[in-house]
Amino acid sequence: MVMKRISILLLLVLLLPFSSYAQEKDSFWRDFSDFLDLRADKAYAKLDSTYIGRYHYHWDARLFYHTAGLHLNTEGLTQSQLATGMSNRAGVGLSYRGIGLNFSVAIGKKMNYDFGFATYGQHLGFEYTLRASSRLSGVVAWPGEAVRRAENGDLTLLASNLNLIYSFNSRFSYAAAMKQTAIQRRSAGSLLVATSWTLWDVLGAGPEILSEQTSIQTFLEVTNLMYNRFSVGAGYGYNWVLGQEHLLLHASVIPMWSFYDVTTRRVKGVSTSYRRPMGRIAASGTARAGIYYRWGDRWSLGLTGIVNQMASSTSFRRGQEGYQRLAAQEWQAMLSLGIRF
Repeated sequence: MVMKRISILLLLVLLLPFSSYAQEKDSFWRDFSDFLDLRADKAYAKLDSTYIGRYHYHWDARLFYHTAGLHLNTEGLTQSQLATGMSNRAGVGLSYRGIGLNFSVAIGKKMNYDFGFATYGQHLGFEYTLRASSRLSGVVAWPGEAVRRAENGDLTLLASNLNLIYSFNSRFSYAAAMKQTAIQRRSAGSLLVATSWTLWDVLGAGPEILSEQTSIQTFLEVTNLMYNRFSVGAGYGYNWVLGQEHLLLHASVIPMWSFYDVTTRRVKGVSTSYRRPMGRIAASGTARAGIYYRWGDRWSLGLTGIVNQMASSTSFRRGQEGYQRLAAQEWQAMLSLGIRF
């Protein structure tokens, strides 16, 4: 009996530091959450509450269903006409205090997925997407080579896109339109400025080969075409509020000028790049539209459409030495159902 009591006492002594650590950890996260609440209170105190409201829930979970497509045409030293066709995918998303991740995939197909990270503040929005598709098909003709026909599974596309968007009018909420993490109470618009970085890799290998590769060198050797673009621009966005704040319509257009625009052809690790000279045709633009409905403070349903258009050329005349022209269009439509908690 004495030994049993001594054992229990020793166990309590050993567990005491862990209990203290757990309490300190819980206290840290509670203090951190209070700090974030304080910052949010200060931020919304500066806004016009007749135009912008907020939800008192920190978490937002969503189910997605979207269809997307891409067209890529090049002319000159490298000629191609490629397209992915319609790609239907389903996914999930989760955000905390407006910082969200989402992932969608085409069921039963390899290398067909979308990953996204986005957060929107009162003025600044940050977006990053990574898309992989093995549905790229069409025709490709490299210099000195015969025309090659690519069927589904012959090529793989990896497309990365990073956007920074700034809205000047504090009565306009980009967060309400694109992520439904804020409430647009009255109609308002704003001037928008943005920067965008795009990187597309067209890989001359299907998903079966890519899944077996074990080195970066192998990855480089199957990269046939890479398109790298950095753009800046300005446009306008507007939110229409209808139905006693339940229905929101959004539209925005941002034309851009690409001041860094490079197409690279790589064969077995050897790269040849074609850069658009400054001042030559290198333009792009993004158009968005959406309709969103919310009932109560917990549930919302949204349909969003996005179109990215790009065009560039190394010169104005066909046949000039080093002439290379690129035209590309990327689009997607997404339906989402969200609940806040």
